[in-house]
Amino acid sequence: MDPSILPVKLQASNLRPIAYRILSKKHGLNVKTDALKLLTETVGNRFGSDWKGPQSQLFLEDIARIWKVQDRGLFIDGEGLKQVINEMTKAVGRSSVSSSFNGGKSKSEAAAVAGRSDTIVDNNNSEVLETIDVDVDVAQLDEDGLNWKDYFKTVTADSQPKYQIDKVRKQFFLVPPLQSSSEFELGATLNAKVNFFINRYSLLSDRLARNENFQKPTFSSMTSFHTTKGNNSGSLSRNSSSHEITLIKNLLGRDGKKFILFGLLSQNSNGDFTLEDSTDSIVLNITQAFKTEGSYYCPGMFLVVEGIYSASGGVTSSAANIIGGCFHVSNIGHPPAEKREASLENYGNLDFMGIHDTESSTNHISRIDKAFKKKLTSLEKQLVDHRLIIMGSDCFLDKSKTVEGLNKFFSKLELKIENGDYEPLAIIFTGSYISTPLTATNTSSTAIPNSASYKNNFDSLATLVSKFPNIVANVKFIILPGSNDPWQSTFALGGSSTTIWPQSPIPSIFTNRLARVLPKGNLLIGWNPIRINYLSQEIAIARDDICQKLKRNDIIFQSEMELEKENLQRDKDREKEGKGQEIDIEEILNKPESTVPLKIQQARKLVKTVLDQGNLQPFKMDLKVFRPYYDHVLRLEPLPTILILNDSTCNSFEVTYNGCKVVNVGSLIGTSRKLNYAEYQPSSKKFTFKEVFF
Repeated sequence: MDPSILPVKLQASNLRPIAYRILSKKHGLNVKTDALKLLTETVGNRFGSDWKGPQSQLFLEDIARIWKVQDRGLFIDGEGLKQVINEMTKAVGRSSVSSSFNGGKSKSEAAAVAGRSDTIVDNNNSEVLETIDVDVDVAQLDEDGLNWKDYFKTVTADSQPKYQIDKVRKQFFLVPPLQSSSEFELGATLNAKVNFFINRYSLLSDRLARNENFQKPTFSSMTSFHTTKGNNSGSLSRNSSSHEITLIKNLLGRDGKKFILFGLLSQNSNGDFTLEDSTDSIVLNITQAFKTEGSYYCPGMFLVVEGIYSASGGVTSSAANIIGGCFHVSNIGHPPAEKREASLENYGNLDFMGIHDTESSTNHISRIDKAFKKKLTSLEKQLVDHRLIIMGSDCFLDKSKTVEGLNKFFSKLELKIENGDYEPLAIIFTGSYISTPLTATNTSSTAIPNSASYKNNFDSLATLVSKFPNIVANVKFIILPGSNDPWQSTFALGGSSTTIWPQSPIPSIFTNRLARVLPKGNLLIGWNPIRINYLSQEIAIARDDICQKLKRNDIIFQSEMELEKENLQRDKDREKEGKGQEIDIEEILNKPESTVPLKIQQARKLVKTVLDQGNLQPFKMDLKVFRPYYDHVLRLEPLPTILILNDSTCNSFEVTYNGCKVVNVGSLIGTSRKLNYAEYQPSSKKFTFKEVFF
């Protein structure tokens, strides 16, 4: 407010005609009573006796534009209007910077907030001036003024905002954090457990509805009909104009017709596979099913199936509202993943990490400004020396070989920092940190309790790190637990399926000496999984042997078995004919060979399954124990920029799928004296797998 302007006290009825003409009639927004009251008070304080003037009307125009740019809805409420006015007030500082470049002329407040760069308003003579050159200077000044440390943060399960999908409005809403442990134990856990799979279904079905291949066609031609009819491939038809999803309840009375269904794959008490959506469930016959190659298929996954409905077979019921019969599946596949930018755009650029939220209110929905995100991306490319170091899984501190390898690794890293080769921001360690599950009993060889021995291992790590002053002063340490680490190891006994996810951090009593060695804030004992926000990038890190779990529970289809039998029979026939000992050069040259190594094929299969399902653990609760309240932590919707899967049972790989780069480092130390780790350069989004021999 200009100090030369004397505020006046207005009534809501005074401003209502102007607000209606600008906000409602021109911009199509409805002003609630509390918002009109706040708006009247603000206009009276800012513009005084000139509350009917052009500046006051321009102020209302700016509010309307910002409200629509931020996609806040059709109704202007008091709480939302207060946030918009606060943002405009903060933008006054940047407007003053702009005026210094323009000889005392200042931008309108909304131009700084909503990113308008076409005009500015001169308060002295109300001239409209071109400001292309000025905007470039101000943008550069803002970019130079950004501190990257403000946008390099770790987000744990208890600090990540809980956004939940509204099944009716198809929008996210923010769930307020719990205020007490009793509230967590009772109501929240029960409701979250009920909604666990419902939320996953709503997210994936909404994603399918946005996919152009699963939208209802507006026009069907005879050509597309014949093309679809003639398709007998072993995957969902890509030649047809669309694949419209049908709800299971709509199968009733449509015997013998072909449909495409989407739902949760599970097994009933008879061992039959069933598919369940938001309306009903139906028994599946998969004896003639062909799967889409390159993915795993396990109970607990949401799948798209194509086939014919039969009223006979399956479950029989006399109830009119229960779908009986059986669905004979011909093709089965996963719902295709969606690129990160497309998902963020569809969800209104929500800040799922909570990094850009400056409001103290717990129910404030934060959004990411596109122009500001471009500045962060530009700043990323300038910080070419930044590195993140991801160590291999299973850092067994009770093994002397691990300590020797870490000593050699720290020595090399210390030398690189001293020479100024690059600037490592953080070292990410993933458990387990003990080779056997930590239990409350004594060890068999000594009288030292296991817990004391476990603490001594971290004390030894602290002693080792203290020998390298450059690492201590400049590098953050991020510690993620594994299946053998406390306290879940006391009842899970190191079992991956019995370890509760998300996994709580290692108690600080074991790492207090390491915390004293490092500067304050340089040690983070994180949850598993954890997320790191680096400027505009979201990096998700998880420690779990998911590859083995997928292989164990993968469904073997009858078509696969028949194909394998045919291949075996063909080999036997060749041996009988004597071709097994002969070398047919023409047959070898004409035989199609895959140029992709088997290791990469398995990695792609793992990555596609996880990202298509949009979840770090796409299983039923009998295969993996979850904390239902933290289901948003396991969610991969929208896809992260980087996903690091620390799977010790899988080889190291780097695979990019739908713009999401997925990396696995493998075990820290294998059978040889070799330490494995990877370096990530955020400026170029490149990974480098490295080894240290000791």
